[in-house]
Amino acid sequence: MCGIQNVTRKQGTYYYRKLIRLGADKPFRIRFSLKTTSRRRAGLLAPALTLICERVAMNMISKMAGDGLDAAQRAEIFRRQILVERDRLEAMHGSLHVLPPEDHDDIGKALTLRLGASEMAAQDGAVQGKIEDFLVARVDPDDDDEEIVVLAWSDLAASIEHEGAEQAAVARLAEFGLEQSALREAMARKVVNEARIVAIREFREMLANPGAAYAPVPRAEYEPTERYGTAVPTPPVPSPTQPAMAGLYGTMTATEALEKFFAHNPRTGGKDGKSRRKNGQAWTAKTRKQAGVAARFLDDVLEGRPLAQITHDDLVKLNDCFERVHGATLLRSPKQQEMTILEIVDEYEALIAENEQLAKQRQKREIDNGEADAPTRLTRKDLGLSLVTTNRHFGFLRQLTDWFARHHPIAVLDYSAFIMKKQGNVREDRQRYTEEQGRMIFSLPPWTGTSSPKRRMQPGTSIYHDSWYWVPMIAWYTGMRLDEISSLELDEIELEGGHWQVQVKPNSLRGLKTGSSKRVMPVATELLRLGFVNYVEALRADGECLLFPELLPESGIGTLGRAFYKTRWTHLAKQLPFLVEGQANHSFRHTAIDAMKAAYIPSEIRADFAGHKLASETEGRYSNAHMELLRKAAETLPKVTEHLEPAPINLLPNRLRQPRKARRKISRPSRKKEI
Repeated sequence: MCGIQNVTRKQGTYYYRKLIRLGADKPFRIRFSLKTTSRRRAGLLAPALTLICERVAMNMISKMAGDGLDAAQRAEIFRRQILVERDRLEAMHGSLHVLPPEDHDDIGKALTLRLGASEMAAQDGAVQGKIEDFLVARVDPDDDDEEIVVLAWSDLAASIEHEGAEQAAVARLAEFGLEQSALREAMARKVVNEARIVAIREFREMLANPGAAYAPVPRAEYEPTERYGTAVPTPPVPSPTQPAMAGLYGTMTATEALEKFFAHNPRTGGKDGKSRRKNGQAWTAKTRKQAGVAARFLDDVLEGRPLAQITHDDLVKLNDCFERVHGATLLRSPKQQEMTILEIVDEYEALIAENEQLAKQRQKREIDNGEADAPTRLTRKDLGLSLVTTNRHFGFLRQLTDWFARHHPIAVLDYSAFIMKKQGNVREDRQRYTEEQGRMIFSLPPWTGTSSPKRRMQPGTSIYHDSWYWVPMIAWYTGMRLDEISSLELDEIELEGGHWQVQVKPNSLRGLKTGSSKRVMPVATELLRLGFVNYVEALRADGECLLFPELLPESGIGTLGRAFYKTRWTHLAKQLPFLVEGQANHSFRHTAIDAMKAAYIPSEIRADFAGHKLASETEGRYSNAHMELLRKAAETLPKVTEHLEPAPINLLPNRLRQPRKARRKISRPSRKKEI
């Protein structure tokens, strides 16, 4: 720390930072360089800047207090009211067509009288704030014999069901959920009258040229016309047709819109997540949760604005946040669960700055012999979500906004700027394990002897058969995905034609990655030798339904594969010095596929073994002959567990096979909606 209030120092340059609060609104942070490396100059600039910030903030607060409605609210009132006026004018025109002929001898003259009177009334309301009753005379200058018609505006307004600006203003404020005040009502009335003037002029132009389309409604920005004799400029981009439910969708946050999206799309599981679940094709709870995280991040970036006001700049800002957070720890702590992504970015920024300062201090002092190495700390190069995660977030948001745009007009969003294909050779995407590395893995205590069921990485004499023991071994000899293995149910392991096999299919715990992932896998002879079938039978005899019940979370939230990774694999990885970036559970899968390729197993069999998409389907895909080919393919995998001796099946104690206790749930506070 540099010791100067509101000033930080980075790489020798001083920066000014200050948090600004404007009333009850969400605070925002300003940060800029003082462009000096002099501590003395920074000390002189900081108090002056602080004083300026306070003055500007006070001026803005006082202006906001006297304003009542901000620009975005006035623009939305204008947009909604002009849509109401368009419908009202069309209805009024249509009513003249259905009235008896004796009520008016000329539809054109009757319409001109009503439009002219309505515009004059709206001009009075916009300028003076109220409409005094006035007389309207219809005179034909070309016909001296034409009868002069004189009407009071109040009578004419009643005859055409003209809603007063006061009622319309109150209705628009109520749609926003804003507390009504005299100032807000006056400002809303002014905007209502201005919208009426624009709508009437549009209607006249449409009558003059019936083939012309309506002008688009301004959605984001609106500046009231100062002189009503000047035509209102028309934005060049046409606006989509506005649906009847504009008011409802126009105030939705991204999270609220996502809930509506779920309810409208049974393929996502519907409103409660249970729709279309029987066929295994609906979104899983994990997928719905991931979509919710993406919507939450978008709400954070919008900072209280509804989804209807999203722009491409908001997506750019969100992408910038994705590049400045740490993927491995993002939202992992209860503290971050309560923070916005903008606050999380600031937290990581502060942590990185602190770590860089500590790194500089370590460089200045020499490390004596015997002194422990400094712990590895988070660095700037560690920041940034992976391409897969970033693509997933933007993919969910694209589905959400594409659906939302069918119900409410929004700005054009180009997601191709953010969703990218991964570069590089797919063959090098994951690091495979060598045979020597495989033997090192299966020489660790969970397979050779451990001290107790809770201290599996501590050497001992006991062998326990559970997910520690079987999951990596099944991954090595089948190439199945981690989630596919961890979530297996006992009835998916069956004896068919004298051979044991595994049915990989959607079940009550998880779906499958793709349709081609549904397949039948042979149980390798090495798994049979080490007692896998005996383990299955022991669990069945004990009344279990899952192959690894200890991985099931009590809350029902989260996948069993992730539970294995967090509670088992991370401990195993610490004892494997050969691991490099990219080597983890999925590397077992690549090891199996590469081994079959080296053994000249046909690509169709390898694809079927791995659950990849086949070039063509055959009727006898899982015939006896085909399963024999799969069993031969499984036997080509390197046997890296031959040094292990079969041990009597030793299940975990029943208390350790219960669903894992969930963490205390930290509820995310509801956010105040701002219009």
